[in-house]
Amino acid sequence: MGCDVASAPRCNAVSVPVVHTGNTTAHSVWIGPSEAKQRDFADVNQEVARPPRDDESDEMLNLTAVTILLVAQVGVANAAETVFDVPALCATPLRAKILARHQQNGIVTEEVRYHSENDRGKNVEIFAYFSYAVGARNLPAFIWNPGGLGQANPQFTVPGAQHGYAVLCIDFPQPGYRSTGGYPINAGLDLGPDPRQAPIYHGAVALLKAVSYLESRPEVDKNRIGMAGASWGGFFTTLMIGVDPRLKVGSCLYGTGNLQIGNAWWDGDSRRGTDSPSPAERERWRTTLDPAWRLRTAKTPIAWFTGTNDRFYLLPSVMQTYAMAAGQKHLTLFPNWDHALPSKIHDEEVFAWLDVHLQGQRPFVSLTPVAVENQGGHLIARWDFRGDAVAADLIASYGDEGNWRGRYWHTLPSRIEGHSCRAELPDAALPCEVSGAVSDKQGFRYSTPLLRVDPAKLGIKASMTVPDYDGCAEWGGFEKSQIAYLWRHDRAGQKRWVPHVSQDAKEGEQSAVLESDTTILPPILSTAAIPHRFTCFLKAVQPAEVTVQLSSIHRRMRVGHQWTEISIEFIPPNELMGGVPASITIPRGATVLVDAVAFHPIQATKND
Repeated sequence: MGCDVASAPRCNAVSVPVVHTGNTTAHSVWIGPSEAKQRDFADVNQEVARPPRDDESDEMLNLTAVTILLVAQVGVANAAETVFDVPALCATPLRAKILARHQQNGIVTEEVRYHSENDRGKNVEIFAYFSYAVGARNLPAFIWNPGGLGQANPQFTVPGAQHGYAVLCIDFPQPGYRSTGGYPINAGLDLGPDPRQAPIYHGAVALLKAVSYLESRPEVDKNRIGMAGASWGGFFTTLMIGVDPRLKVGSCLYGTGNLQIGNAWWDGDSRRGTDSPSPAERERWRTTLDPAWRLRTAKTPIAWFTGTNDRFYLLPSVMQTYAMAAGQKHLTLFPNWDHALPSKIHDEEVFAWLDVHLQGQRPFVSLTPVAVENQGGHLIARWDFRGDAVAADLIASYGDEGNWRGRYWHTLPSRIEGHSCRAELPDAALPCEVSGAVSDKQGFRYSTPLLRVDPAKLGIKASMTVPDYDGCAEWGGFEKSQIAYLWRHDRAGQKRWVPHVSQDAKEGEQSAVLESDTTILPPILSTAAIPHRFTCFLKAVQPAEVTVQLSSIHRRMRVGHQWTEISIEFIPPNELMGGVPASITIPRGATVLVDAVAFHPIQATKND
């Protein structure tokens, strides 16, 4: 899965959650194991050769009480659980140690280690960073699971500590990490003959013990512990909200459950030559390690924030998981974005959900489901909201189900009338998926779940097959906002062409400079099975032969000093993942400009 790029010592490229900024330029003073006594917490359920200290006695009593409580909670909440024996897993000793501690700008950050499990004779120990304010006690706390399960780093823990939390981020027990175990957790959805030997299982056990570790710390209020994460981290957050009843809130950036519906590892770019699982194998996944099924009995508040075109976690998986969650829940859908989101959502709203449930902040805006009806021959969508909203919109995507990564989403204007929203859909013939949304004065977005709308069944006489649109609108003009869109995706680990720009433009203020042999164009969005026309304009510093490829179609043209248009007609197939691959190839050493890249449906009107 994708990850944001962050440079840090001993850290892979990972997704950096920025909660609030703070001054972090002061000199750090590290206290290593050789300079300060390591704090060794009590081993629970093991005999010791010396009398326990007072704090150790308290820990033994507390963890015994937690184990008893977990037996009751898990028995009620998840009677069908066959994979995770939560009370037994949490009853094993922590053997926690503080390896190093430093203090900077009022924030303490510790390198810590704790025991996760004994796996067939293998001792699995977890390394983590833990940050909190100097002198703090009984803080709300959360565990951050990085995108791509990248290595732990203080960049993930310090911002939350500056915002009043105690924050823990672990090295998952993956190969080459500071934790032991060596399980290839982020290599795919490997279930194996025994789910309790699958890599994902061992990642979940490490997180169970991470909650136990937080409960053992005096800086933490054990009744206010949450979890958040991005991508693989969002997957694990969804999973753990269903597994661990001690968690009080979950916030998921991209990740979700119901992956048996489709996902990148089984059905998309990350298959790496492997066969797609059979229906029986998908069903076995669904009832064992998939995060979603446990949410039917979990009352813990949980939120999902995602783009409509996420290539790893398909929108139907998000929708079905959201529908299954029995507790308070939130949804943010951002149209025409892949495995990335604007900074307001990515860096702020994801953590504001934690604030609501761990710090008692103002509740999120809540919405009723969107409803669509025929009013005088027009499709009218309505939904209500509770809270303060300053703007509303309706997103709609036309065509048969499928093409989830490649679907184009229209954003339709909506009117707020008191605490109700109203939007009119175009009179198109094709069925569509719709979601209503409102935004508040902070710029946070709140979405309804999807609704499938069939205009014909509602008695609409359509004037067009599909409303007109440009499937390259997010990037094809190479203006500043469009370059920012490409940059956000590239930074999130979704490799994108982020071009140098020229002020010599066919349209607008900027064009893009093609400087390599072959340039892979960003994703082109479409309506599957509908004829489209691709167009772009090219201009060369010196005359050159240029080849434009759209799927399997090639167009070769000599381009000179004047803007030259290239046009290709194409019908996107309706596949589960979808997408229209495109590239431009220029001679080595040539400099060619491209601008006004567009992809429009040809039959915009029904009678065309």
